[in-house]
Amino acid sequence: MTQKQTLGQILIQKNLICSEKIETALRIQTGSNRRLGQILIQMGLIKDEELFSALSDQHGIPITDLSGDIPKEALEKLPRYLCKRYSVIPLGIEKNNVLNLAMVNPLDQAARTDIETFTGMVVKPFLAKEKAVSHAIHSSMPITFNNLLHPLMYNRTLKYACLIILVLSVSLGFFVHRDMQLEKYGTLSGAGDLMVFSNHEMLIGVEGKGAISLIGHGPYAKGFYSVVFENVKELLTFVDEKKEVLTKQQYEWIQWVANENLPLKK
Repeated sequence: MTQKQTLGQILIQKNLICSEKIETALRIQTGSNRRLGQILIQMGLIKDEELFSALSDQHGIPITDLSGDIPKEALEKLPRYLCKRYSVIPLGIEKNNVLNLAMVNPLDQAARTDIETFTGMVVKPFLAKEKAVSHAIHSSMPITFNNLLHPLMYNRTLKYACLIILVLSVSLGFFVHRDMQLEKYGTLSGAGDLMVFSNHEMLIGVEGKGAISLIGHGPYAKGFYSVVFENVKELLTFVDEKKEVLTKQQYEWIQWVANENLPLKK
């Protein structure tokens, strides 16, 4: 039986590298689990395409570039999480229950065994670049509910879910806080020196250090009334005298406007 050529022998045979460079890379590989081809690429001794061509020749595995459309029936044979786990993607289905499979590492026997067990089909491997497989998974593989709950996808799903919940919580908190502020303090508008406070069916207007106008509607009075005061003290005296015809919210709001916001001395 003819012994299969090593990757180094094929690269030398193709005049892509010399034996001395192969020996140097092999020494670097010693004691690590890095692949020889990847080391040669990182050393700048060969290119991706050259490595792929050599690996294809070495193992008799055809190369695929994943540039075409993948049939839906093939994509449905494997879940997204399994494709991500093994860096594979289905290419098509042949007769006799054969699944054409693009693989970054066609020599991964564990991957082939798991996929054959999952699909009940015979895997026919094709060599593909890692970036091409990753892009094809993201662009072609559907995300199903089972994918989202799978441990390989769960952390990412949980991260996005937590982010969405956080954004919604912050938004809800903002709107609740805004509504509470409006309920307690009302609105403030104006232009230049004019300020107009509005809340609880009442308006308080003041321009600079001029007179203060109170316009409102009391729950125990008919229609609207308008009163003008020279200063804050007069406003507070009036409000204390008319406390019985104001709601608690109106009384407290006027007190707050007068004591905390009007730029006039009592």
